[in-house]
Amino acid sequence: MKKSNHNINTGELIEKLISKLNLSNSELERAIGRPSSSLYKFIRSSSIQTSILIDLSYAMKYNIFQEIANNLPSDFVKTDIDAAAKQAEKQAYETRIASLEDENKILKAQLDIVMKLKG
Repeated sequence: MKKSNHNINTGELIEKLISKLNLSNSELERAIGRPSSSLYKFIRSSSIQTSILIDLSYAMKYNIFQEIANNLPSDFVKTDIDAAAKQAEKQAYETRIASLEDENKILKAQLDIVMKLKG
């Protein structure tokens, strides 16, 4: 298997996060259900399995994947995969709101007429 030239050293990243968040290795090892010294092995590794990163994210209450994404070049596209679907949904809501606002104006006018006739 060819090694990537664009590797983000996840072990180093985890080590920095542990220090930044002031966490203890033993607490994290217990939180992820791993034996003693396993965190040391992860930190010394340049690449960590996704499932371990997920476990660490939950244990640290920190989005490690966002941190990895932040280390990618700034010119990379950073959009939500569902952005088009969300935009379409937003447009549908805006259309519905506009329609309801128009209906509300008509109903207010009708109510004014009824109140004047009744008055």
